Amino acid sequence: ILPGVGAFDQAMDALDASGMRQALDACVLEDRKPILGICVGMQLLAKSSEEGRAPGLGWVDAEVRRFDRATVGRTTQLPHMGWNTVEPARADPLFDGVDVEGGYYFLHSYYLSCEDTEDELASTEYGIRFTSAVRRANIYGVQFHPEKSHQNGVQLLRNFAAA
Repeated sequence: ILPGVGAFDQAMDALDASGMRQALDACVLEDRKPILGICVGMQLLAKSSEEGRAPGLGWVDAEVRRFDRATVGRTTQLPHMGWNTVEPARADPLFDGVDVEGGYYFLHSYYLSCEDTEDELASTEYGIRFTSAVRRANIYGVQFHPEKSHQNGVQLLRNFAAA
């Protein structure tokens, strides 16, 4: 699991400074071990972010964008904080046994914008429709926090562990 709390550049700098970057690339890209990016951890999967200058991992052909106040509307608060539903784009074992209406807990001001719609696993409406989960082969990412999402989060983590 690639957790994420904080800012994009800070998280990338910490990952690079850890000395694990090459080993992580080998495990994920060569050995095809499953990985799950959570929140900023999902954003790190992208090529870049409007939040900073550091390049991302580039494992998903995507860029991270900031919610635009003019687009999401005046009544929508930023950051996006609280419960929201997640609509799967297609069937995937990651969402097996999940209560779609139950939702997940979000806390973010940035979202992933995929170049390839095949990478989009689920989306969420928050003033605009944005990608809230991705999958590219063994690489998974979720913008929400499963660890704070009660039964839905527990089920999603169980599903990932079985991947």
